[in-house]
This record gives sequence, structure tokens and C-alpha cells, in this order.
Amino acid sequence: MPFSVLLSAIASALLLPPANSLLLCAAGFLLRQRMRKTGNLMIFLGVAMLLVLSTRLGAMLLVRPLENQYPPLAAAGDAQAIVILGAGRMGNAPEYGHDDEASMIGMKRLQYGAYLQRKTGLPILVTGGSPDGSPESEAALMARTLRRDLGAEVRWEEKRSNTTYDNAVMSADMLKQDNIGRILLVTDAIHMPRSVRVFSSTGLKVTPAPTVFTGTASSRITDYFPAASNLQLSSYAMHEWIGQAWYWVRH
Repeated sequence: MPFSVLLSAIASALLLPPANSLLLCAAGFLLRQRMRKTGNLMIFLGVAMLLVLSTRLGAMLLVRPLENQYPPLAAAGDAQAIVILGAGRMGNAPEYGHDDEASMIGMKRLQYGAYLQRKTGLPILVTGGSPDGSPESEAALMARTLRRDLGAEVRWEEKRSNTTYDNAVMSADMLKQDNIGRILLVTDAIHMPRSVRVFSSTGLKVTPAPTVFTGTASSRITDYFPAASNLQLSSYAMHEWIGQAWYWVRH
């Protein structure tokens, strides 16, 4: 695993729920010996943040501003290709002969990309390397899944990228060699804002084609109940907010 990827994983573990709330509580306990009121406040804030982000209502505070930036695709326009971003893997899947397979959110991206190809006839590029050190790239397993399970052909496989920024730069290089400058970009709606920014920075004309909208369900009483799935969603959305800030500083 590249050192930069390992460093990013450590930073994410510390900055995202639930570790950030637990660290805030731990700091509060340490401060209570000398600054009782401040320590108690930090403990309260840590517990409150964990509880709020564990509810769907709390998660939507982070999710909806991201998902609302780009609506579902209405028309392909003058796009020349479909670019599908990788989203990790499910390793050693026994039901598929112990091959690695796309993650659940990655599978939704692939399904939508295949759907768009059937509608438009546009060629597909899949992008994703092996940030976890796996011998097979995400692009390779994505291409295999598209051909085997979804009947979609892949023209380009970008197999070296480890980050969304790498996805953009390396994919743009491949596409421009074939004189392609206009793309449909497929990723989930939460990830789309950061993806559009970095792909647009390469000079490509990007038409967003988001999928997996999680904030469209109607309100219900269970939105106020804590659940692990809500905390996971909050963590993903917070990761995107932090990622946008980091890309703004770094790139």
C-alpha cells in the first residue's frame, strides 16, 4: 500500500465518526482535572455529535448539500464517452471463485454506467488502481463485472490511480489520446461534487451522471433513531467534505 494512501486512511480514521467523537470525549476527560467546565462541555459535545450523526436526520445535514449540487442526468448531450469511477472492492468473494468483486456502491455505479451505455451507445472507461496493494486493479475487476454480469463492453481501463485526483488526471490522458474531451461522469451523488471539480480541472467537459441518491426518501419517525447505517452515511459524507477542503488546498 502506498504511504500516501496509508496516511490518508489513518487521517480518515481519526477525523471521521465514530473516532472523532470518542477522541473529543477522551480529551474532555483529561481536561476535567484542571478545567472542569470545559472538559464536561467537550464530553457532552462528543456524545451529542455521535448521537446526532447516528440518526438519519443528522446524516442528511451532511448528505443533502452534496447530493443537491447535481440532479439526475436528463440528457447525454454531446458526450463522447462514459467514465465510471471505482469504489473499492469486496475481496476474495467465495461465490465468484474467490475473485475480488466490486463493492456494493461500486456495483451501483457499474449498473448505472451499463444502463447509460445501452441508452447512448457511448464507449466506457473504468478507472481505479490498487490503493490497498491488491494484485488486481479496481479497473480490471470493474471491466470483468461489466462484461460478465451486465453485458457492457469496456474500451479503456485506467489501472494506476489511487485517488479521485489520480482518476481524473490519468483518465484524461487516456481519453485525449483518442481525441475525446467530453464525458458522462458516473459516480454516486455524494462523491460527485469533488469528482466534477477534479475532472473539469483536466480540461475535460464533464456532464455529471450521478447515481445512488440517499437523501430522497420521505421523512419518517425512525429518522430520529440512532443506527449504525446512518453513522456510516454520515462518515462518508464528512469524508467528502474534508476531501473537498483538502483538494482545494492541495490542488
